[in-house]
Amino acid sequence: MLLSKILPKTAQMHPTKNAMRDKNGTLTYDQLFNKVNRVAQGFHDLAIKPGDRIALISSPSPYLAIAELAAVAIGAIPVTIFPGLAANEIKNIVQDAAPTALVYSSEQSQLLESLSSLPIAHFISCTLDQSPLSLQSFMVHCPALVDWHEAEPDDVALIIYTGGTTGRSKGVMHSHRHIRNWSFMNLERGGGHNTSKKSIVMNQAHLTGQFVLWTTLFEGGCLIYPNEYPVRAEEIVDIIEREQIRFLGTVGLLFRDIVLMENIKSRSLQSIEGISCGGAPISENVFHQALTIFPNAQITEVYSQTESGQFISFLNINQCFHEGKLNRLVSVGNPANLPYWGQQAFQIRIINEHGQDVKQGETGEIICKGEQIMLGYWNNPVETNHALQDGWLYTGDLGRFDEDGYLYLMDRKKDIIIIDGANVYCSEVEEALSKHPSIREVAVVGTPLLVDGEEVTAVVSLKGDAELTLTDLKIFCHEQIAPFKIPTRLEIVASLPRTSVGKLNKAELKKPYWLGRTRMIN
Repeated sequence: MLLSKILPKTAQMHPTKNAMRDKNGTLTYDQLFNKVNRVAQGFHDLAIKPGDRIALISSPSPYLAIAELAAVAIGAIPVTIFPGLAANEIKNIVQDAAPTALVYSSEQSQLLESLSSLPIAHFISCTLDQSPLSLQSFMVHCPALVDWHEAEPDDVALIIYTGGTTGRSKGVMHSHRHIRNWSFMNLERGGGHNTSKKSIVMNQAHLTGQFVLWTTLFEGGCLIYPNEYPVRAEEIVDIIEREQIRFLGTVGLLFRDIVLMENIKSRSLQSIEGISCGGAPISENVFHQALTIFPNAQITEVYSQTESGQFISFLNINQCFHEGKLNRLVSVGNPANLPYWGQQAFQIRIINEHGQDVKQGETGEIICKGEQIMLGYWNNPVETNHALQDGWLYTGDLGRFDEDGYLYLMDRKKDIIIIDGANVYCSEVEEALSKHPSIREVAVVGTPLLVDGEEVTAVVSLKGDAELTLTDLKIFCHEQIAPFKIPTRLEIVASLPRTSVGKLNKAELKKPYWLGRTRMIN
């Protein structure tokens, strides 16, 4: 199904059902459809054409979603950008996407000065104000768009930016055809079949957020927006109780933070029937506690990438405990089980450096093929050709299969650290740190935290008699990279290890931090 078909169909089927709710109130599908049509006409009046990009920079809100839906209505390509990035990171993404228009919230108004030098035709406020170029103005003064653009199935529907190995973000392009293969997009049921569904919106700029937005609207459910971003575990629990949420999707260590909340066992969480978590490994102890806190929930851990478009594999946590196979808790499940989610399973191979399949139990790079994977990277044929070869997506993750077909992630071929589900590319942080006047040489690696997750560790050698503290380093990085990318640990060494040909030996550098562990991800 084309994205442009989803809202019109659901609004026609269920006009009085709730579509979105935040602290300011609730929108029914009929009200949402009307607002989207008026904003779409406003975009159209600005001569924004099919294929043009519209950048969206704001914390999640109904207005941000309205802007994205309106972009789709006229055939433009929405590019939602994570507002927590540093100003120069946002500028790099905007420069790469080359949008005709940029929609921003009042919190991002300071960005406009740094972006004013770029050839952006229109800056549009999504705050509730009466400025000439604002979503509110479009809703008041523009008539409703009559004819929605009908794209071709293989046209670019969304561009989602993810980190790049060179320190530059890459725009992952997904087509309408690819998105209709996502889980829960059950075309045989025709859409609008799950109007009791309520989904908490965590982040609209990542694949997970886009998945929540489009699948919930497809099913005719209601999107629930927290009061504050970044989302706090305490508010998520409040929303579960108030809204009687049945399914909860989490990213990074949010799931762990909820389970470990003080007095969590006293909260009323019996409504939860399903929980998914991904983006960071979770410990056996946390899963064990979760099964008592959410007694009615099926808990799954998912493995995916922005490039894959959807889950590559998932692990049934309840089954692991029920069958007593706790060793599988460090796996990401059996990829053949994906039909459970209403999604066709990927073809999965594990290959060596020569592109040959390794034997069962041996470690190699995970590659996959399926109808869900990206078209490629926007405006980046070199990286596209590297990631996509003969229809196979090269994930950059190292893994192995066991004798039962369960997939285990062992390490990352790409030099990245996962922080709360977001990619931190070491080279990007290294580039920022290398500008510090006291640093002679730097390497950035992920090191394990005591319980779950990793932290960004900077290992540096200093110039002469120079001195450096972690506080100094954080202050220096503040204007260059997003807060979640800034190192939280600093190690000062005389020199960094080298290979026999003089290259930095990161494998050797990481060893002391991961001693006694079976894999180098946490």
